[in-house]
Amino acid sequence: HGGRDLSTPPDLQDEASCSICLEYFNDPVTIDCGHNFCRACITQCWEGSDKDVSCPQCRATFPQRNLRPNWQLANVVEIAKQLHLQLTKDAGAGRVCEKHQEALKLFCQEDQSPICVVCDRSKEHRAHTVVPAEEAAQEYKGQIRSRLEMLKKEMEGIAQQTESERKKILSEFEKLHMFLEEKELLLLAQLEVLDKEILKRQDEFTTRLTQEISRLETLISEMEGKCRQPASEFLQAIFLPRYETGKFQSPPSLPLELKRRVKDFSQKHTFLEHALTNVTLDADTAHPHLILSEDGKSVRWGPAQQDVPDNFRRFDPVPCVLGCEGFTSGRHCWEVEVDGSSWAVGVARESVRRKGGVGLEPEEGIWAVGQLNPIQYVALTSPWTSLPPDRRPRKIRVALDYKGRHVAFFNAENNTEIFTFLAVAFAGRIFPFSARSSNPLLPRGLDLASAP
Repeated sequence: HGGRDLSTPPDLQDEASCSICLEYFNDPVTIDCGHNFCRACITQCWEGSDKDVSCPQCRATFPQRNLRPNWQLANVVEIAKQLHLQLTKDAGAGRVCEKHQEALKLFCQEDQSPICVVCDRSKEHRAHTVVPAEEAAQEYKGQIRSRLEMLKKEMEGIAQQTESERKKILSEFEKLHMFLEEKELLLLAQLEVLDKEILKRQDEFTTRLTQEISRLETLISEMEGKCRQPASEFLQAIFLPRYETGKFQSPPSLPLELKRRVKDFSQKHTFLEHALTNVTLDADTAHPHLILSEDGKSVRWGPAQQDVPDNFRRFDPVPCVLGCEGFTSGRHCWEVEVDGSSWAVGVARESVRRKGGVGLEPEEGIWAVGQLNPIQYVALTSPWTSLPPDRRPRKIRVALDYKGRHVAFFNAENNTEIFTFLAVAFAGRIFPFSARSSNPLLPRGLDLASAP
């Protein structure tokens, strides 16, 4: 069958196969040397020879063409064929055409399926491109190998990228770990100072309490002795000032400075550990000159006014923008990178005025810090509170405590406090707030006459 079929015993297949066509014998005949061939094969082999003929297998020559039918071999061939079919079916190999019971030695490229030689001659496959099954297998194996190489390269690339990302993450975690260790040492040092002051107050109170208990015990002992005296003696001494009762004074409360330090320590520690809130800016509130990034995470001043629909929520002429999400409870903090000549960041009430001149101050419902011009860095209180130059950060952490009624600003690079608005009169929803301009921000908003 064009090659040994492993589903049929090798010796039987050899004996039942013609050495010329390598197929099972078809009308087998025996020549003078004893070798057997298909009648058509040996006839075609001797065709055109006028002289002696020879055996294709052993090369023996004969003066005559004697072809004797070998009926016994023909029976053996039929048995071999049936055995081959049975073994193929039992193994489920699927290497025989179900329709013609022939080997599937060809492959139809149009139908993408193996076929036999009889199928190839049929009308169904006559116009199709048919190639040997082995050739088709090699071609597809080549494609699979090529694709496999590509997948291996992709996998190596992914592995390298994964390793690179892993190293990046480890590096970032190492930096974060070092930062947290430093902050831990700093906070522990501050906590140790507070502990010492509190212990000192406790020791003072304990000493005073011990003295008072001792005095009361002495007084009680004396009064019990007086109670055992005769009435005449007892009445002479009962009204002496020595036995007048008095109130024990509780230990004085912590001094205001210590209270403030405890509160500051607690507040800073809480916001340093608090997870950052995801803040996205609301394009419907942005001044026409303000250009938001595609993801709504940053804003910059544009040289030309954009053609945007006017609505009651949009700031104009003050160059401001609010966040998409407002807060009515809880603690929230987010970080803002700042640059440019004029900017402000903080929080604002939902009811803040959007049209006309708006003062960037608490009375208007805005609590923020900002750089109003190249030399003025202030907390936007009323009046403004100038901030030291060393508190001018590149990244600001805004910390809103709705219930605690305060807004704190920290330098996100070293976690130092910039400014805190205390006892804020929050009402309704509070939104992240930002203002940007290429010109100085004035107390009542932007001077549009000087805008580019």
